[in-house]
Amino acid sequence: MRSKLPVVKRVFDADICRDGGSYYFCFESDDGHWYELFLRTRAFEPNATASHDPPAIYLESSNDGQLIRNLSWTEGKAFVAEFTYDSKRFQELLAIVANEGMAIN
Repeated sequence: MRSKLPVVKRVFDADICRDGGSYYFCFESDDGHWYELFLRTRAFEPNATASHDPPAIYLESSNDGQLIRNLSWTEGKAFVAEFTYDSKRFQELLAIVANEGMAIN
């Protein structure tokens, strides 16, 4: 059984990671925890067909390794469609999700 997606109350951070191009945004949920939606870069994979993996949601940080759920691109598009956040990096992340892992240059 797939785990239930957290309900987003507020997005509070979005950025690009220092690993060479992974993106994330952090949000508070109605369950009292914060989560991270993470797009892992595939920039260093020689045969990669996309710039990023599909979204994954982690409890707190992806660095903590507590994966809640991997999303398909369709699920990812539906999940992020509800949110706004005034950030260039957030807009870039939305574009990558909308284009199913293909970075917009």
